[in-house]
Amino acid sequence: MTPEEQRTLNLLEAVEESSSVNQRELANQLGISLGLTNAYLQKVLKKGFLRATQVEPRRWLYFLTPQGALEKSRLSLNYLHRTLDSFRDLRNRTEKLLLTLEAQEVQGLHLCGDGDLLDVVQLCLSGTQLNLLSILPEQEVLSGSYPLPKLRSADRILVASLVQGDLLATEFRAKGLIEGRHWIQFY
Repeated sequence: MTPEEQRTLNLLEAVEESSSVNQRELANQLGISLGLTNAYLQKVLKKGFLRATQVEPRRWLYFLTPQGALEKSRLSLNYLHRTLDSFRDLRNRTEKLLLTLEAQEVQGLHLCGDGDLLDVVQLCLSGTQLNLLSILPEQEVLSGSYPLPKLRSADRILVASLVQGDLLATEFRAKGLIEGRHWIQFY
């Protein structure tokens, strides 16, 4: 989904939620300037996705048209398909990594991360022989307030963090942990 399509979808959703929303509120919700919000409104009005009615000077009500509802549905479905494709790709990459770890005779994993990637790894673990030993919260590990587990030779720490992965890698190296033997970074 292009940024323009995402903004159009967000605009249509915001108007659908509240027809009395003004341009300043829309700009705040969309995270764009007031001028750009006005340009987007003019564009969707011209395409027939919205209808505007002036209720007093400098005050407008916006309504989603049937054509706008169809466009909102099309954009939402497009977004959903792309999100599901991304999830499937991530799940496949995760499953491949976990199978590789099993082939290397890894038995247990300590997961270190936060967020969606960590959730995907946890989901994929259920289809393997690997044991989830613990979840290490990335912020506490980075701050040094969380003790690292004692690792057996068949255990690994799996770094599953999209945002802080490099910082965690640096932290593990600083603590004398060796990549591949003690921990693996996945992202």
